Amino acid sequence: MSKPVYPLPSLLHASATDAANMQMRKEGRSKWNRRDYNLAAETQERLTRACYTLPGDTDDKMCFIRSQIAWCWEGAGQIGLYSDWKHVMAEIERVLSAP
Repeated sequence: MSKPVYPLPSLLHASATDAANMQMRKEGRSKWNRRDYNLAAETQERLTRACYTLPGDTDDKMCFIRSQIAWCWEGAGQIGLYSDWKHVMAEIERVLSAP
């Protein structure tokens, strides 16, 4: 049995892009319009909130800060599809609580 895949920021971005591309194709276009862009942004925001919000968050923007840290770590090759996500989130929280 393979390990589960976790919500890397690149996967959330790809999902949002796919949603907009599907809408564009469904409407018979080959270029995004404003509605497609808005759908991509709304989808990315919804997925980011769902994946990076932790119980007890008092600031609704913390999920976006966590996702940006994860985006940087992913880009640097520090995390990937099979990273221990509990450890990743614990490390992000450690970074955020550092003085």
